[in-house]
Parts: sequence; structure tokens; C-alpha cells
Amino acid sequence: MKRRPGKSGFVKLLATETTLLSADPLIGLIELETDTGTINLAMNRIVAERLLSAVIEFLQAGEGDDAPTFAVERSQ
Repeated sequence: MKRRPGKSGFVKLLATETTLLSADPLIGLIELETDTGTINLAMNRIVAERLLSAVIEFLQAGEGDDAPTFAVERSQ
């Protein structure tokens, strides 16, 4: 099924929900409800960490009123 973008030309995220399937190994589902339909994504720890990293990178780019209101501590 091909998804068509909304009127703005972008797909709008309306809601999210996660479902934990297993804690060891960490496996779950993330459901993204959009204005064009639902996207279901299966994920493990590696995928979740990649998503988290991308979102943190995006948020850290904010300036002014959109500047981040959190700090990230990385452990090695």
C-alpha cells in the first residue's frame, strides 16, 4: 500500500504506542498513528538505540525557544 502525504506534503504523527514483547532479549513494537494510516515497526535494542540517537541529535539542534531542555550523559 502506497501512503500519500497529508495536505501539508508531510505525514503528521498523531500518536505513538509501544508494546514490549520480550525483556530478554529486548524486543517490542512501536505503532505510529499518522494522518495517512498506521505504521507498525518491530524493534530490538539496537533499533531502539538508533531511533533514540536520531531523536536526541534532532532535539539538540534546537535554538532559542526550541533549545533542548535536557542533558545527555553518554557512558562508554
